[in-house]
Amino acid sequence: MCGHRELPYLIASAWRCLDHHRTARCDKCTGTGFCPVVEAARTRIRAWRRYRSVFGRP
Repeated sequence: MCGHRELPYLIASAWRCLDHHRTARCDKCTGTGFCPVVEAARTRIRAWRRYRSVFGRP
């Protein structure tokens, strides 16, 4: 029987980044609301979801 795997560290930190940006801004955020850090976090989460859909859920 397989145990529950933990969320990878990079994915967990990407989620924390998105949670933080929901309530606050960082010094890299622009006036229009664009933030390269948020875009990188979203890209990382999307890639992880694609990986899970191909190779199965952990």
